[in-house]
Amino acid sequence: MHSPHTPTDIWLIRHGETEANASGRLQGQTDTPLSARGRDQAAQLAARLARLARHAPFAALYTSDLQRAAQTAAIIGQALGLEPHPDSRLREGDLGAWTGKTFEEVRRAFPEECAYIQRTNDPHHPRGGGESYVQMQTRIVAAINEYAARHPGERILVVSHGGVLRTYLAHVLHLPLEHAWRLHLGNTGISRVVFKTRPSTAGMTPGMLMCLNDMAHLEPEEKEHV
Repeated sequence: MHSPHTPTDIWLIRHGETEANASGRLQGQTDTPLSARGRDQAAQLAARLARLARHAPFAALYTSDLQRAAQTAAIIGQALGLEPHPDSRLREGDLGAWTGKTFEEVRRAFPEECAYIQRTNDPHHPRGGGESYVQMQTRIVAAINEYAARHPGERILVVSHGGVLRTYLAHVLHLPLEHAWRLHLGNTGISRVVFKTRPSTAGMTPGMLMCLNDMAHLEPEEKEHV
């Protein structure tokens, strides 16, 4: 039994690298697998988490159901003896017609939309006709609030994606969503959010950001590619 004053510690992890990451292509909700480098990054992360778990175990592991996140979570779960729990609310944002394109290709194909976004960075605008930042933030905040309420005073792991995790961290920091893109999250980077009091799903107060994009587990040559 945990004390009501024991912090609830949520470790947010971006998935390992994919070939699309390496080539600068927007994946959105395309179900792409990890690259060889991504699998190696996930293995390095899993080894670090296993060392940390000897002193303070992780209670649960949640993951996006897209395979690049699910594969990362499976590697972590094997090292920790945890079964990953898939949740579609942790998916990357739906980028609609932008999916599969580079930023340069998006600028050429959708000049008016890109000009509007550059001018306003409107968080309610559905990129490529897909999802808006507001929609992404709404679903991931609901998911993480639910996990925190389910695991008071415990440490849990959440494997997700760069875009949607940025919207959650903007929520924690009370950062306007139009500036969420300023938060850099590398492949397998760890960000930690701690809730100091026992959370509840009703009217939950955002937690405290303890670290952002920690990639200490990666070899120096790997960090150069992130």
